[in-house]
Amino acid sequence: MKRIAALIMAAGASSRFGGCKLLADVAGQPMLQRSIDLARGLFPRHVYVVTGAWHGELMEARDKGILHGASFVYADAWTEGLSASLKAGIEYLERDYDAVLVLLADQIALTRSNLKQLLAAFDGHNIACGFYDGSRGVPAIFSRGSFDRLKQLSGDRGAKPVLYDSVVPVCACPMPAASLDIDRREQLFS
Repeated sequence: MKRIAALIMAAGASSRFGGCKLLADVAGQPMLQRSIDLARGLFPRHVYVVTGAWHGELMEARDKGILHGASFVYADAWTEGLSASLKAGIEYLERDYDAVLVLLADQIALTRSNLKQLLAAFDGHNIACGFYDGSRGVPAIFSRGSFDRLKQLSGDRGAKPVLYDSVVPVCACPMPAASLDIDRREQLFS
């Protein structure tokens, strides 16, 4: 059985949100805790969160018990973009895991069945990703064979280049729920 970790990307500044969206209330709990709980449903002891801009606030929330059930990895180069945060997470996990499920903390419409769909499409050596808005994207499970490529990414594009130009096969799963990610505060109330 392949060892898989969940890696929640939560390092950005949330500049369009106007504050720390990760602690914003979504259905009675902080947005980030919702993502942690979702990932824990499949990987109870293997959930990691990459932090950056709001690291201090998130650690304070963890210390108060507001956030729980995950280990936190600080990406000191988070200002370089999503790829730097992804690289920090992969480097932290690569020694202990055969694959990593990458998801964004602000994809609030994702369900456990969405993640199970990815697990069913993952054969241990491929990449299984969501397909929405006409393109491949996260959430995605990346096998060890794609770790080096993920660590070579740069800028704020995330993993999309690996999803389209991979040395390992990619299985894209229709996942309309993944298209909702929260960028602005008003999206939480629409």
